Formats: sequence, C-alpha cells, structure tokens
Amino acid sequence: MNDIKISAVIPTFNAELYIEKAIQSILKQTVHVNEIIIIDDGSVDQTCKVVRKIQNDEPNIVLHTQKNTGASTARNNGIHVATGNWILFLDADDECSEDLVETYLAKINEATEDISAIYTAYYQINEHSQVISPQLRGKRLSGTEGFCDILIRNPIISPSGVLVNKKQLNELHGFNTKIKYVEDVDLWVRLLDRDYSIEYIDRPLSFIRRHSNNTTSSMSTSHNAEKLIMDQYGLNYIKEKLYKRNYTIEKNSLDFALFLIRYKKWKQCEVLLENTRILEDSSHYMTYCFLKSIVYIEDTRFNEALAEYEKILVADVTHGAALNNSGVIYAMNGNKEKAITNMEQAMVLFPGYLDAQHNKMLIENGETDKSLYRFTLRELRPVLLSYSTD
Repeated sequence: MNDIKISAVIPTFNAELYIEKAIQSILKQTVHVNEIIIIDDGSVDQTCKVVRKIQNDEPNIVLHTQKNTGASTARNNGIHVATGNWILFLDADDECSEDLVETYLAKINEATEDISAIYTAYYQINEHSQVISPQLRGKRLSGTEGFCDILIRNPIISPSGVLVNKKQLNELHGFNTKIKYVEDVDLWVRLLDRDYSIEYIDRPLSFIRRHSNNTTSSMSTSHNAEKLIMDQYGLNYIKEKLYKRNYTIEKNSLDFALFLIRYKKWKQCEVLLENTRILEDSSHYMTYCFLKSIVYIEDTRFNEALAEYEKILVADVTHGAALNNSGVIYAMNGNKEKAITNMEQAMVLFPGYLDAQHNKMLIENGETDKSLYRFTLRELRPVLLSYSTD
C-alpha cells in the first residue's frame, strides 16, 4: 500500500449546502487519502467560505478557484495539481462510505493485473442524506464488451466515488471539456476503447444525492448527451464493436437494433428485426418484442405495438415500459380505465416513473391531444434513477 497515493478531487459550484458533508465523508475514511483538492468553478454562494473554514483544521485540504467553465475543466485542473498516483472523484453534493478507500486499496493489492479504475454499487440519497433507493448495482467492464455495455446502458451512474489511475487519466488527457453533460461516460468509453478495464465492487459505498439542482437531473438532457458521445464513434464503428463480442448473433443483432433506434434508422431496424428470429423461451424474447413495438409506434402502427406489449406482459407482468406504453395506447383508443390501471401498476413497481406519472395525469385531466403522451423508448433499469421532469 505504501506506493499508492490517493488524491481526492472535488469539483464544486454553488454547493454551500452540501460541500461540508462531501468533505467530511472523505475525512472520515478509515484509511486516509493524501490530499483533498477542491476546485471551485466560480461559485457565487458561500461554498469557498465553508471550505476555508474546514481548511483551518485540515491542512491536507487544498482549495483552487477558476472561472465558471464547467465540471470537466474543474476535474482536469484537479488532476493536474494532484500529487497522488490515483484520483478519487467525488462531486460536491455527494458522499461516500467511510471504508471506501480501504476497500479500494484491498482490491488494488489483491489484483493479479493492473487496474485502471474501480467503482462500487450506489445508493441514491436526498437533501437530508437519507437513502431513497434500493442498491444500484454495476458490473466489471472490460475492452470491447465494456465499451458496448457503457453505450447500451451505462452502469456507472456517476463519477462520484470512482477511483482512477492517474497515468491512464493523463493518457486520455482527462475529461473532454467540449462535453457538458455525462462527460464521465465519455471518459469511461475512451478508457474501454483502449482495452483497459474498470473493476467493480458489489457493495453500495457511494451515495449520489438527488435534488432539483443536479446538473444531469433531466432525463432528456442525459439522453441527448449520450447521443453526442456515440456520434464521436459513429454507427459503423459501434456495429463493428457489437458484432465482435462473444455473444450469439441474436443478442448482437438486438443490441445493434437499439442503436438503430437511437439513430432513427427505423426502416433498417425493422428489416433487422424481421430477419432476427427469437423464440418465446429465449431470454431475449421480451427485448425483441419491445424493440419491434418501438418501431411500430414510430410508424403509428399502434395496434401492432399493443400486440407486442401483450406478449411481453403475458411473460412478465412487471415489465414497466410495456405497462406504460400499452397504457398510452389504451388511452388513445378510449379505454381510460385499462390505461390508468396499467399506469398505476407501473408506478407501484417503479416508484418515480416519470413517464407513467405524466401519462396518468393526462388521462385523469381528460387530455385529448394524443401527442402529449409519453412512450418509454427503453426498457427500464431494475432500479430507476431519479430525474427531474423535463
């Protein structure tokens, strides 16, 4: 452990309400970090005053200020001044378990190969640091499969609590300052594209705070930013990566269909799905039906889409997106009772399901403009992330 030096880097902007909790969660580590670097991104509240007060008793806290140029620049500046060979990222409104660093050091020392980055499972917390979600679990990510996994559905929900080897960060020139949102996703994708791996610890040691001022609190903002990241590689490169994976042709084709939908290649996607045969007893059957339904919705073939949702719900009555989307079609067909039943069931299964909440409200208010309804275009995570309304 003697050759491992960890610098905690905390970018902050107007975080006077939470910055002390973030810093204290690092100070309380059972194994101390070498330094805590705060990069203030032009705060106009009392953030810096709070940090300076803590500095009086903690000499290993360093405060740097910059003009308001964003979290990516702040993190990069933190990396640049860090003296450690490992960087522990933490956002100013988040917290971490007191044994996070100790757990990471044990993982590094027991590893049989070099580690580039490590993250843990997460809990979401509210303004009062109360846990508001079940455990959000991730997975180990490596090479081509990891590259594709990140782009399909990123399991690293925040850079907070992630430990990264500074050498690799410097190789990648840190965070891309041209990407304003989900810039961490871009970093993980670039890391994996170089065949590095990201290790995972299946314990919820990172706590992500959800509140109205979160930078990526909007679902549409996050999805649009993800599209910018994909555009850096292009559809053909992503396709090549997908089909190189050691999965069945059916699995690879369904995942490629996801990207065709994101790129709005509707006809190409429909042809691909028509030529992909998935049997009812396959573990991929519900995804196959769901992807077909999304193509049908885009083509306003709502009854065909409904038929796919009915197949899904026969196999799994807890499929949230199928409940929501079939509910929308029932509402459009005038069956409000069935529509509300489906929406309510979806919300019971997935608290905080924004699309279902929105659609139920429209139905109850007697809304006649069908364009206001929201279809969910991706199958849901086992645990929903908290977002603001758009």
